[in-house]
Amino acid sequence: MSTKRDLVVKRIAELVRAGATLTSYTCPACGTVLVKLKTGEYYCANCERTVVVVKSEEEAQKVSELYSLKEVRQIVFNKILSLGREIGGLDGEELYDRLRTLSILLDIYEKLSKMSGS
Repeated sequence: MSTKRDLVVKRIAELVRAGATLTSYTCPACGTVLVKLKTGEYYCANCERTVVVVKSEEEAQKVSELYSLKEVRQIVFNKILSLGREIGGLDGEELYDRLRTLSILLDIYEKLSKMSGS
């Protein structure tokens, strides 16, 4: 039976065989060595997620803000989808209220997209 560590090592080996390179960086969450994918992204095979490598606190703050904006944008997007499904069976004042809310959410989504560069 393979241990979790063995599975992580196998995952790293598979990534390297696929063209990724080992780096001297480690994952801030678990300490596993990071691999640099062909796309230029750094990846932790243990956490199974990409990791952003920064060189300064200022850069870390900017990256944190960017990811926070993207997270909020995703929440707004989900609300837009939810409202879109609701309006099909509505009419009158209730429909007007939902459409007004939908319009506001679309404006917010557009602004968040511009701010996050997406």
